[in-house]
Amino acid sequence: MCWALSICLLGQVVLAQPFPSKDGKFVVDEISGCAPFDITITIDPVYVCGACDVDLDGAGSEYSYQSTNQSQTFTYTSPGTYWLKVLIGTTDTDSIQVNVVENKPADFHIYSCGNNEIAVTLKESTYDQYIIDYNDGSPEVTVSPMGTDRHVYASGTPQTIAVRGKNVPASDNCDAESVIVTPRLSLPAPTITRLDVIDDARVRLEYDTEPFIQYRLVIATNNTTTFQQLKTVYNTDVDTIFQLRTQNNYYCFRLEAYDPCNNTTQTSPLICSPRFTVEAINNAINTNWLTGTGVSGYTLTRRAQDGSTLSENPSTSPFTDITVDCGQEYCYQLTVAWPNGSHSYSQEVCATGFSTDIPPAITDITTVVDDNTVTMEWQYDPTVTPVFFTVEKSSGNSTTELGTTPELFFTDNDYNAEVGACYRITYEDACSNLSPASLDACPVQLTGHLRQDNTITLNWTSYEGWSAGVSSYTLEKYDLNGGLVDQIEMGSATSYLDESSATDQQLSVYRIRANPSTSGLNPSTSNSLSILRNPNIFYPTAFTPNSDDLNDHFRVFGQYVAGFELMIFNRWGELLFTTTDMESGWDGTYKGQEMPEGTYSFVAHITDSAGRTFKRSGSVLLLRKSR
Repeated sequence: MCWALSICLLGQVVLAQPFPSKDGKFVVDEISGCAPFDITITIDPVYVCGACDVDLDGAGSEYSYQSTNQSQTFTYTSPGTYWLKVLIGTTDTDSIQVNVVENKPADFHIYSCGNNEIAVTLKESTYDQYIIDYNDGSPEVTVSPMGTDRHVYASGTPQTIAVRGKNVPASDNCDAESVIVTPRLSLPAPTITRLDVIDDARVRLEYDTEPFIQYRLVIATNNTTTFQQLKTVYNTDVDTIFQLRTQNNYYCFRLEAYDPCNNTTQTSPLICSPRFTVEAINNAINTNWLTGTGVSGYTLTRRAQDGSTLSENPSTSPFTDITVDCGQEYCYQLTVAWPNGSHSYSQEVCATGFSTDIPPAITDITTVVDDNTVTMEWQYDPTVTPVFFTVEKSSGNSTTELGTTPELFFTDNDYNAEVGACYRITYEDACSNLSPASLDACPVQLTGHLRQDNTITLNWTSYEGWSAGVSSYTLEKYDLNGGLVDQIEMGSATSYLDESSATDQQLSVYRIRANPSTSGLNPSTSNSLSILRNPNIFYPTAFTPNSDDLNDHFRVFGQYVAGFELMIFNRWGELLFTTTDMESGWDGTYKGQEMPEGTYSFVAHITDSAGRTFKRSGSVLLLRKSR
């Protein structure tokens, strides 16, 4: 009979520690282990049953057990504390408590040391003890929770280290966690390859590190010498540091590769965050920074709201960006290059450009008069950006704001050439700065009057509105249909006497064109002035129809006559003569008979070219003189 210190299983002798049930009617080989947990039950041969019921967890019979098999193995698949019960016969029950724990892999760190030495440190206390297998032929090592063990390998070839947990007393069935590690003769120095200032409180670091090396991150504030340990870094290549004040300080970092076996370190090159600020000043934006020493170079980049970009390589701080416009937002980022090829990047900081400069006044305004409207056009300094223009009108003693416009022209629809007006323009630029008022732009006022001899006197005011003034004036003369009849260069004169005697131009339309001294400006034009000449009707008081070809006919004369009728009457009102031809006068006869000397009356109806009608009447003396 196999019992006590050994159990006969399938003809093999396996050393075990049997655990008796509460009443001693059966034993189990283990009472604790990791899931899945196999447990072997052996009933005392004294008790014979054809089919003993086995209840693994106290919830009811699950298996039938033949006691003649001496022992049988059952499996617990889930962690927990169970009461294993065996019903022997019909009424005899015995039990034992079984504890099944979660099969949790061991949590441990492997730290490389120099001289091919490895340190294994347990990071938990889940199990009572931990077993390390270095897999190089050396005995397994048992380590207590949170303990450390060191091991030296014969060479630097990759090695597999397996660690598993075990409770006491319990089955050694928990899974092992395996890691492949390469022993090192010495630890390489690490590198912090990149530093990014994320915001006012955080910095992100990227590392060039090796696995299974313990690193220590150290930090210095506003200097490169006074370092203190910030944290331990292990098996990661990126890290975020919190609770900083990046707008007030710059921070320098080093990463140390620590050899826990020999208490030595290999230190990375220095890298520091830039303390970077941006400030908008008048017509520019200042960028300032402060960081650690030993920098190999800086790159300042900019992106703008309008899509423009900028990239500069300033040698020192500060750098002033003068290529800014007011109202535009500009965002800057500083990149710091370090001698080992690493880079640190500032947080992107933005500012909006502004200007307090007063924009220059508009100096050249051109006016064009058309009936009762005046259209103004102007130019502005190309170095400024107007948003809108404001137009004011002065007439008499009153000044009125006519309106605003984003365009370079404006029309006043209420202009009276007889009264006249002047205009001035101001504008607001993109920086909300208001320009001074422009020069007063006063359209040329053209006046004139008709003299008795049908000549016309013209006068006009000087044009005001151009900073360089007028180079000359041109008098333009138009006919009734608006066709240009004549252009007369007037130089600097502001008056003219039109003595032209064209009989087919009763109506003359005049306009003055002011020509600017500055090239590129359009001429300014005055109001149009229309003057209608009179027909100037006249006639003799006597005539001598004696066929001497001198005053032989009585005629009524006039200019610009379009319609005509002449009637001659004797003293009794008898109509003696009538004609519609101004060239056909009365020859002093009636029905072929010469009329006697004496006084006769006439009536003339005349229509001029402008459609005006005139009536002239009077008396004429007929004289007959011998030739």
